[in-house]
Amino acid sequence: MKKYDLVTSIVLLILGILLVIVPGNIVTTIIRIFGFIILAIGIMSIVSCSKAKSQNVDMVYGILIVILGIVFISNPHVIASIIPFLLGLWIIVKSVIRLQLVLLLKRNNTNDYIKPLVVNIITLILGLILVFNPFKGVEAIIRIVGGFMIVYSLLDILDYWFTRSKKVKVIK
Repeated sequence: MKKYDLVTSIVLLILGILLVIVPGNIVTTIIRIFGFIILAIGIMSIVSCSKAKSQNVDMVYGILIVILGIVFISNPHVIASIIPFLLGLWIIVKSVIRLQLVLLLKRNNTNDYIKPLVVNIITLILGLILVFNPFKGVEAIIRIVGGFMIVYSLLDILDYWFTRSKKVKVIK
C-alpha cells in the first residue's frame, strides 16, 4: 500500500463521518452538484447549436436540460424526495409480487416459505417508509453507507500501518 492509498482512506473516513453526521446536507449538495453538471451540459448544447446555426432537436434538448439543471439546483429537497418515493413504489410492487410467490410456497405445504416471508415483509415495510417519509429513508440509507465507509477506511488505515514497514514482493 502506498502513501496515496493512505490519503484516499483518510478522505473516505472523513466522507463517511460526514455521511453519518449530516446525511441530508450531503444529499442536497450532491443533487446541486449534479444540477450544475446538467446545467453545463445544457448550456454547451445550446452554444453548439447556436454556433452551427441549426435549429434542431439539440436546441430543444439543451433548453430542457438547462431547465432541469435549474430545477435540481433550486429544489434539491424536492428532487431528494422524488427519487426515494419512486424507489419505494418499486420496492412495494416487487415485495407484493414476491409475497404472492411466498403464498404459493405455503400452499404447497413446505416450510421453505418462512424466511422469504419475513424478508419480503421487511422489504415491504422499508418500501412504505420510503414512500411515506422519503427524505428520512434516504438519510438512513446514507448513514448506513457512511458507516460502511468508516469501517472500510479504518481497516484500510490499519492495514497500511501494519504493513508499512514490511516490503511485500508481488509475484508476477
